[in-house]
Amino acid sequence: MKLDTPKNKENNLEYTVNWKTKSIKSLCLKVTSGGTPSRKNPSFYEEGTIPWLKTKELKDWYIDDSEEKITLEALNNSSAKIFPQNTVLMAMYGDGKTITSLGILRNEAATNQACCALITNSEVCDHLFLFYSLKFHRQDFISMASGGSQRNLNGQLISNFTIKVPPLETQQKIASILSNYDDLIENNTRRIEILERMAKLVYEEWFVKFRFPGHEKVKIIDGVPDGWKIKKIGNIFTVVLGGTPSRKKEDYWNGNIPWINSGKVNELRIINESEGITELGLKKSATKMMPVRTTVLAITGVTLGQISLTEIEVCANQSVVGIYDEKRIYSEYIFLKIKEIINEVILKAGGGAQQHINKEIINETEVIIPPENVVEEFNSFIMSIFNQISILLFKNQNLRKTRDLLLPKLISGEIDISDLDIRIKNEYQENKFNFGEPQDEKGFRVKMV
Repeated sequence: MKLDTPKNKENNLEYTVNWKTKSIKSLCLKVTSGGTPSRKNPSFYEEGTIPWLKTKELKDWYIDDSEEKITLEALNNSSAKIFPQNTVLMAMYGDGKTITSLGILRNEAATNQACCALITNSEVCDHLFLFYSLKFHRQDFISMASGGSQRNLNGQLISNFTIKVPPLETQQKIASILSNYDDLIENNTRRIEILERMAKLVYEEWFVKFRFPGHEKVKIIDGVPDGWKIKKIGNIFTVVLGGTPSRKKEDYWNGNIPWINSGKVNELRIINESEGITELGLKKSATKMMPVRTTVLAITGVTLGQISLTEIEVCANQSVVGIYDEKRIYSEYIFLKIKEIINEVILKAGGGAQQHINKEIINETEVIIPPENVVEEFNSFIMSIFNQISILLFKNQNLRKTRDLLLPKLISGEIDISDLDIRIKNEYQENKFNFGEPQDEKGFRVKMV
């Protein structure tokens, strides 16, 4: 589908003449928030079946399930409420970390009080259009947030916020275009999750259960297959600690060398940088370049123990340790092995109030090292899985870039889509929801999990 921007301002004015500025509350049947059942009462949570969401679970797309469930008793004895399918959620707290994070309920669910629930009036507003409008205005909401060390939004601020609203059919067209990108991203993400599980299962079969090809003919001696070795990581692989070029030197930064901080290490794979440094910054700092398929480990802070694999050549700050095999034979094995033993490594962390893993702990950690021929045979199975994951991650990166370029142009009316024949999704239907209190368990319009 080719989307062209208007050729002149007059055409754009003609397209947006029917767009109205409206408050969010005028587009919704209800704007409200959830509640948290008392943690002191175990019966509110034990054997719960009602999905109950917290703001950290809002990931800017549909939500299928929740980390915690609450009971019918909890619902009856707290301010928690059931919200219908297609409710748009916005995080009201979080000081830039979760604040303004968004979600859409794929099924009915309850939330805590930090989630603002926006139940759209389907006669005047499409829920996906509202979702993308909120995303477009994210920085506006953040700038409105108030409160000392942790900035907060509230229901009234959100309710009174105004957005530009086209006719309903145009809303649905815009939502269809943008959601196609997010649907593809979601599908790719699910494929990645399946591939990750496949890789883990193959690894465990070969190197934890020792059921590798030909294992029947190999003796187990002291818990290890004959011919396999137990060695310190630092004695067989390259272990590097990152570093940060001086922030006082402008000519060290804004270069084309990818540099990551430990916050990046909570991602599945490293496919882009946190910042760029210059050749001079690389030369004058302690950081070192790490090749593709380096296992990187966050060694301090909130990301302590997080593990990622690099899909680009990159360097890192001093809160990141990289481990790689110079021969590139054990690259994928190292990643899966470190993921297996990470809890043991964390137990060795020191540092009092703020734990940290130092480079020496990594160097001294002992791991089983299979012979090269076994790992090469393993690679013949596993490499295609890792390569597919990499391809899908880069595809998702490109899809997000395209979506994020289109979003402001579509939401603002800069791109005229009035003449485009766009298939509108079937999910746009009247949202009937009873706001009264259900009388018993059967009265709850809840999908029990």
